[in-house]
Amino acid sequence: MKTGKLTNEQLSSIVLSKLPKLSDNTLVGADIGADCAWINLGDKLMVISSDPITAGGMQSGTLTVHVSCNDIAACGVHPSGILIDIVAPSSATEEDISEIVTQASREAEKLGVDIVGGHTEVSDSVKTFVVISTAFGLVDKEHPVPRGKARAGDKLIQTKMSAIEGSYIAATEHKSKLFGKVSSEYIDEASKYNELISVVTEGSAAGSIRSSSEEKNKYGYYYSAADLMHDVTEGGVLGAAYEMAHYSGLGVNVYEENIPISNASRAICKALEIDPLRLISSGSLLIASAEPDRVIAAIKDAGVEAAVIGEFTEATEGFRITDKNGRSFEMAPPGADEIYRI
Repeated sequence: MKTGKLTNEQLSSIVLSKLPKLSDNTLVGADIGADCAWINLGDKLMVISSDPITAGGMQSGTLTVHVSCNDIAACGVHPSGILIDIVAPSSATEEDISEIVTQASREAEKLGVDIVGGHTEVSDSVKTFVVISTAFGLVDKEHPVPRGKARAGDKLIQTKMSAIEGSYIAATEHKSKLFGKVSSEYIDEASKYNELISVVTEGSAAGSIRSSSEEKNKYGYYYSAADLMHDVTEGGVLGAAYEMAHYSGLGVNVYEENIPISNASRAICKALEIDPLRLISSGSLLIASAEPDRVIAAIKDAGVEAAVIGEFTEATEGFRITDKNGRSFEMAPPGADEIYRI
């Protein structure tokens, strides 16, 4: 099998189709495009998500906290706690493991998130660090919640820029491949992109805005102005947009010219011959909203840039990307992330 995430077809046929029926307390379970499960606890809801870091190397401690906490933030919820499992290769030293834990502790403290448990072991089954984290957050009745799916006509908003995490990994773990091809200034800039990897700020800001419709869901929670949010992980911005549309039973049209990419990321991706729009980009959040002006204003008030990069359409219009010349092309479904081609 190919390295990376399973295709949507593989995920459906060999994973999702094998899962047991959900209990009544699980309001949202595993599905394509669904990053988090929603569990009914009575007077509160729990949002929970799990993610692995397999290509982060010695930066895995930093990345693991943000990747899972970003999923919680993509539900408009501030994460409360996290569990971390570390599987170290036999070549690792005690100092290496200590560094991974130190990184994770530092990032969790920045976010105000408790590390409440996990597991650590050394295994011959892995060649590099594999770090898996499970984050969770709690929602009370006063907090609005996303509708859970985009609606036709919703605008597609992107925060920050594309290729954030992939550029960071390239600049820190594959620096030798960039020498002579990318300026030291761009490498230095991208090596600091770990400071951009959290979407907790913008996710919390967007998720806190109550929809102007004042509608409630069947559990009595007000809807937020953000219908659906999805952090941009493996598969990049195009993969994330595709997953949101697929999960919502819609089409999507993304305007390539509107997608923000830094000059540093462009240079790194050009040097490595990889596509920045298909490159892992934790730190960027995609949002479907019928009220984009309100959502973007709230995000910018929180100190984060955001812009409309597309719109959701009826399913019959399919998955499209429009280039700067106005030409429309079919968007391929997400496959293995470009990070695995480095």
